[in-house]
Amino acid sequence: SDARFFFDEDRKVSLESWVESLKAVVYQQKLGTSYEKMERFKALAGQLADQLNPSIKEQALRTAFLCKADLVTGMVGEFPEVQGIMGREYALHDGEPQEVANAIAEHYYPTQAGGKLPGSDIAAFVSIADKLDTICGCFSVGLIPTGAADPYALRRATIGIISIIQDKGYKLSLSGLIDSSLALLADKLTRPAETVKAELMEFFRGRFVNLLSAIRQTDVVEACVAAGFDDLADCTIRVQA
Repeated sequence: SDARFFFDEDRKVSLESWVESLKAVVYQQKLGTSYEKMERFKALAGQLADQLNPSIKEQALRTAFLCKADLVTGMVGEFPEVQGIMGREYALHDGEPQEVANAIAEHYYPTQAGGKLPGSDIAAFVSIADKLDTICGCFSVGLIPTGAADPYALRRATIGIISIIQDKGYKLSLSGLIDSSLALLADKLTRPAETVKAELMEFFRGRFVNLLSAIRQTDVVEACVAAGFDDLADCTIRVQA
């Protein structure tokens, strides 16, 4: 009965109308509000679309704009485990395209190692952008995982990005992606961008080697990565070869 009440109340207004409320939600003290985060990864998703599939750029931008709106709805406030799922349902209720609605739910994928990956380019671009903003943002203000703690799940987010790029075979420059993300975070940086980027590249390298070493000999993986891993999809193919 609680769920029915919140569901009915939430649908009295459009999903888009909730986006403004994200301005009052602090994502992280040093990184600003959830609305600011959305604006950053929306821009990044647009850049990914420009590079890889310009025909779906508008849908990617729309997905990025709406995908966090359900976080401030009554339903997700009461039942946090349905975030993304409710975004999809409310988007469909509002008449948003099916592709956008599905991508709102799938931009959280993968939710665990080896988990389901985004099905469409729209969802994949937004997922990569959102996760990369989280990783780059945290490193930018010194919130770096330790052996004992990773409160922002940065390792999982990094593995998610790598897995999506491998699955889709996207031809991307990892260093270029990081540069783009750090540029959008310029007013939040508390450490030199060059230092942050070097740490991020090494962080990605560690996760990438671990993933590949699970399916290939470690010395083969290390040799291929040493020859360059900026293009993750290309390096994966070289390891397989």
